[in-house]
Amino acid sequence: MGLPKIDQPIFDYTLPISGIDIKFRPFLVKEEKLLLIGKEADVKQQMNAMKQVLGSVIVEPSDINVDELTSTDVEMLFIQLRSRSVQNVVELQYRDTEDEEIYKFNVDLDEIKPTIDPKHENEIKLDDQYTLILKDPNLGMMTKIGIGMNDGEPSTEDVFKLVAGCLVSVYDKEEVYDDFTMKEALEFVKSFDVKRFEKLQDFFDTLPKLTYELNYTNKLGNDRKIVLNGLADFF
Repeated sequence: MGLPKIDQPIFDYTLPISGIDIKFRPFLVKEEKLLLIGKEADVKQQMNAMKQVLGSVIVEPSDINVDELTSTDVEMLFIQLRSRSVQNVVELQYRDTEDEEIYKFNVDLDEIKPTIDPKHENEIKLDDQYTLILKDPNLGMMTKIGIGMNDGEPSTEDVFKLVAGCLVSVYDKEEVYDDFTMKEALEFVKSFDVKRFEKLQDFFDTLPKLTYELNYTNKLGNDRKIVLNGLADFF
């Protein structure tokens, strides 16, 4: 007789940005190993490892396109995965830059919620002539242009690529321009003057974000705050 098959529990979760209701199972040891290997690899391998794991653990909807999920939905889903697969409380430690002491924190992953700015808009009036329609960055876009969700400050070229990748259409009073290549979008974005480019800053500044604050008093008696940003800060 062969070995028994181990049944996995199924969990429900509503993705906070897209509002999609999903069912997922915990990740297995082999999938955790895949994520650890991907963490040490280049951006493309890292993102592909994340997509591979998501494709395996999401049970419903069976036809979900993980490439279309926003980066914040993906980050929150991985937070849920970590909570259900291992445990919901993680211990983090940081060295205080004032007193050089190490402080430890227990963070309950189930308490983490994305920061959603009500002022975030996908329609940007560029000038008196043109208006842009942008979409929030998604997993497929970031994989394609080679930007990882765990990366630090993006380079100028990466910023151009990100803006171009988010561009859905441009319209004026007479015409809608929505049939263009990534190369054409990149050239279009690079043709902006500083004033026009700054108008796009609000779009990216107000994107939904995964943030969490750690507040404490150090040994010098000073109130301190550490802001966690993105998935990598929780693992």
